[in-house]
Amino acid sequence: MRSFALSVWMVGASVAGLVSGLSGQVSLTLTQTPSVFPAPVLADFNAGVIAEPTGILFTVAVTGGPANVFRTTTVAIRASSATLGGGKLLSDLEWRRADLGTWNPMTTTDAAIESRQQKKNGTNDPWSNTVFLRMKLTWATDAPGTYTTGLVFTLTVTTP
Repeated sequence: MRSFALSVWMVGASVAGLVSGLSGQVSLTLTQTPSVFPAPVLADFNAGVIAEPTGILFTVAVTGGPANVFRTTTVAIRASSATLGGGKLLSDLEWRRADLGTWNPMTTTDAAIESRQQKKNGTNDPWSNTVFLRMKLTWATDAPGTYTTGLVFTLTVTTP
């Protein structure tokens, strides 16, 4: 079994990366970026969270190599910094897959979002999902300000 990985920093309106080798090429494309939260209002603080409204769409596609090779493609997410600044904890930023309801705290280590078997022009080619983000809010500790971190999406491709 061989494995290659590619990390893509979410910095622009559309971000793409390509893993080469392993009997072909596999691409990871991010759209609906950058993620910007609206300014929180009273109802958000009362609810204890504010959601980023659009989410980040990722798409994984096999772009080269033979059609008869199964690959396992895995997309992971992590933050590039240990805090959000201004004393706000990184774990206050949470993510979830669009098709699952479980919120996960953001960390600085890769957390697998989803993994699929993929075959060029066949099984799960291409495949995609959306990652939604939300921020925990606390009246007592969240000072007005701008909180930021870079998000890193990593595509790992494994072939038998």
